[in-house]
Amino acid sequence: MAIRLGKLTIKTRFLLEYSLAMTTREIFRKNLKYYRKQKGLSQEKLSEIIGFGETYITEIESRYKFPKPETIDIIAEKLGIQPFILFKPLENEELEIQKKKIEENLKINALVQNLQNQINDIFESAKL
Repeated sequence: MAIRLGKLTIKTRFLLEYSLAMTTREIFRKNLKYYRKQKGLSQEKLSEIIGFGETYITEIESRYKFPKPETIDIIAEKLGIQPFILFKPLENEELEIQKKKIEENLKINALVQNLQNQINDIFESAKL
């Protein structure tokens, strides 16, 4: 039996909210792909490094398999990260990376502006 809330039943609302939220396994798969690419590893190469068949990581990232806790530890070790990182949403880290890039660009822009000012000063003093 479903309770009606407006036009949606509680069951329908739950399924809708669940489908919009990223599951723990989806976060894991997204992070696995992200950190694998950060290390410059193909799916096949990481599968080989952790000692599984060459399609193992492909099967995980494609939602056909999910690794056991012991395997997650091995994967994290080979990626050079703590296992819990694979379950942490990346959005905050991506924002930090973007923030650092913006800060670096601002510093570069300030240096360029400083150099332009120095060049202008040189030309101004040469005119005198």
